[in-house]
Amino acid sequence: MVKNTNGFLVSVGSAKDLFSFVPGIEELADFDYKFVANIDSTNMHSGIWKKLAQTIFDEYDKCDGFVVVHGTDTMAYTASALSFALQNLSKPVVITGSQKPIFDLASDAQNNLINAVKVALMDVPEVCIVFGTKILRGNRAQKRSESNLNAFWSPVALPLGCIALEPEIYYDCVIHAKKQGLILKPDFENETMFYQIFPGLNAKYVEAAIDSGCKGIILNSYGAGNVPNAEYSLLPIIKKAVATNVPVVIATQCVEGSAKMHMYEVGAAALEAGAVSALDMTSEAAVTKLMWTLAQTRDLFEIKKIMQTNFVGEISIINQ
Repeated sequence: MVKNTNGFLVSVGSAKDLFSFVPGIEELADFDYKFVANIDSTNMHSGIWKKLAQTIFDEYDKCDGFVVVHGTDTMAYTASALSFALQNLSKPVVITGSQKPIFDLASDAQNNLINAVKVALMDVPEVCIVFGTKILRGNRAQKRSESNLNAFWSPVALPLGCIALEPEIYYDCVIHAKKQGLILKPDFENETMFYQIFPGLNAKYVEAAIDSGCKGIILNSYGAGNVPNAEYSLLPIIKKAVATNVPVVIATQCVEGSAKMHMYEVGAAALEAGAVSALDMTSEAAVTKLMWTLAQTRDLFEIKKIMQTNFVGEISIINQ
């Protein structure tokens, strides 16, 4: 980010403008620049994910690795989305950004960008986030601070590496391609809703999404995937959604937990009503994966199968 004439932070004009703030970075590699979007990441949407995935796919054979410069607010969503859109990677796709604007004397932007480039030259064939002292699997990362220079963490999965004097990769944690050939599936279904369950949530507002043509719903539930089934029960809405071919995916508000819905009666009742557990996916991964899945199929059986299949390291617990 740089300041505009009104003193507000806005996006840097171009990649070359960005690199001009980091003298010597072009000695690390031969760079090619591709313009995809120049926005505050708050304005990110699936159309840009598709364009970004397509750009990487088109340039794939020409490059050894890719660096995506991105705002922090929706970085975890983009990292998750790209991991589903670009499968069977044999090269790194590294996403980075900064907490402080690049013109600031104490900015973290320069180090993050340099380290991202270094990781993009290493054997890390995944979509990952390089930020502060961490190298994280993109679909396992979440932003946890708006000011800490280690803004991202991976609450339920080990990191892929760390930034010490140089980037260090934990190769036992890295997923490598199982077969030759990058798989591009860049489409996402936008008609998806995400609801945070809270005490007293009125089911009629969730029902309104179904009646308005929503194609899929994520409920961010309590604990181990627990959903109200008494006075403010959501079970009738889950049944209605499933009956109208709208999948309901249950994630958990516990950022270090998983939706083990068979443990409690209130979770098991939601499963019986037709809900699908998001297992230990982050909310960002669950949302983007459902959007991605709905672009592949509308068959509820296939949706459940896809949502509970580990494609790119996004889940690690046994299916329910």
